[in-house]
Order: sequence, then structure tokens, then C-alpha cells
Amino acid sequence: MSVAERTSTRPPAAPAPIGVAKQAPRRRSVMQGALAVLLIAAGALTAAYVAERMGSTQDFLAVARPVGAGGQIQAADLIKVRINDAVGLKPIPANQAPNVIGKHAVMALVPGSLLTMDQLTDIPVPRPGHQLIGISLGENRLPVGSRIKAGSAVLLVVLPKDAPGNSQAGTDLVPPRTIAATVIDIRPPSGDGFRGGTLVNLEVTTVDAPTVAALAADGRIVISLGGN
Repeated sequence: MSVAERTSTRPPAAPAPIGVAKQAPRRRSVMQGALAVLLIAAGALTAAYVAERMGSTQDFLAVARPVGAGGQIQAADLIKVRINDAVGLKPIPANQAPNVIGKHAVMALVPGSLLTMDQLTDIPVPRPGHQLIGISLGENRLPVGSRIKAGSAVLLVVLPKDAPGNSQAGTDLVPPRTIAATVIDIRPPSGDGFRGGTLVNLEVTTVDAPTVAALAADGRIVISLGGN
């Protein structure tokens, strides 16, 4: 027998062993289960809190029909609305309606708006011996921002009459004349015919009312706000 014809007597190689996945530690499985339970519990608590807040509603008073500044509140001016409690809102509870009827509005009340005690007063507007005057002022004739509010006590500073050929222009009011007034309502510029200025409703004495009206028409009033 030649070398080429000789067969190998070596036994065939054994197949490689098949790997077996190691079993995950039982501790990890327990931790994952506990985490899932905590997440489910947190979700349930959050849902319960949201449902409670959404369901926490109360009845409050709102304006049913327009009421002008100084108008006396009647039962027909009020309507009951149910809304959710909200931080920052201070509407009047509906059960306080008997205490609201008979009060006076310190500003114009718009239908559908919630009613607050800041909008009401026990003092008639205008008070006896006073009149209500509305004037329009440019931004350079009153304090900036929202410093002036309903109920603010202010001084109306009368500007000198600036007429051509008047040798006393600028010196006829030294010191300038001032008139005491109370702000009843203030509205930002609306461009509806008030020269684009801020509309301010003022309560002044009956004696000063004609003078204030004439000075306002002539553009000679500046509002001064003092410290409280």
C-alpha cells in the first residue's frame, strides 16, 4: 500500500460545547419589580391630586349686566358662577351676595367678570357735594405704569396758560394751583376718540368740577400722586 492510499486512523474531533446563558441574579429582578410598584403608586397619587383639584369648585359672584362707576349694586347685577379654586384670585363667594347688594362700584363693571371687594365701596360715588369728571391725559401728564389705581388720592396740578402774545405765560401760576381729587376709574388708551390718552374718572368737589372740566379741555392738567 502506498502512502497516498493510507487512511488516517485519528478519531474525529469532538463538536464544540454549546454555551448556556447564565441566569440573571434574582436580586436585580426584585429591585426592578419594586421600582415598577413605586412608579405605579406615584402615578396613582398624581392622578388623584389632579382629580381632586379639578373637582374643587366653588360658587362665586360675577357681573350680570353693565354697572357704571358709582352705580349701586342691585340683585339683578349679580350672577352666580362655579369655577375651580385658583391661587391669586380673590372673587367674592356667592353666599356673600346679601353683603354686596347696596354697595357702590368704584369702577365700571363689565358683564361676565368676577366680582372682588376691591371693586366695591360703601361710600356713594360721587359723594354728596362732589361730582364725577372724566379727563383724557397723555403719558407725560400722569405717573407711569400702574401706580395710579381706583381710590388713589391725587392732586391735579394746573399748568400755566401758554398763549401766544401773553407776557405772563409761564409765570401766572407760581406756585401752580392744585386741586384735590380722587381716582374713581382709570382706563388705558383705546384710540376711540379720547385723543389716544389714558381716560381717568375723577371725583372732585362740586365747586371745582367746572374748573377741572375747562382745564382738562384746554390740556392744562397734570396728575400728581403723593405717598401714603
